Amino acid sequence: MRYRYTGDLGCRHRGVPHDLIIVHENAQTKWEVCKICGKKFKWNKGFRGRVANAEYLKIHVRDFAQKSGATRRIYNKIYNQSKMIIKI
Repeated sequence: MRYRYTGDLGCRHRGVPHDLIIVHENAQTKWEVCKICGKKFKWNKGFRGRVANAEYLKIHVRDFAQKSGATRRIYNKIYNQSKMIIKI
């Protein structure tokens, strides 16, 4: 499945992707909270103990964005490459 990451990326503040931290995790579920907006997420795990959900990948785009490929624009929006260049 292919997603188009355009416009609002999840977090209600500044339109950036959620920055999630794990609050609680056990064998069946995983609870996370966004550090920016405070929104809570609950993910159910499969029988192997992994979250297998396309929505999980979409919300965690901050963790999975890469410099090239389908998530290139999101990577540049999050990490703003032009401001990270050090001029000598």
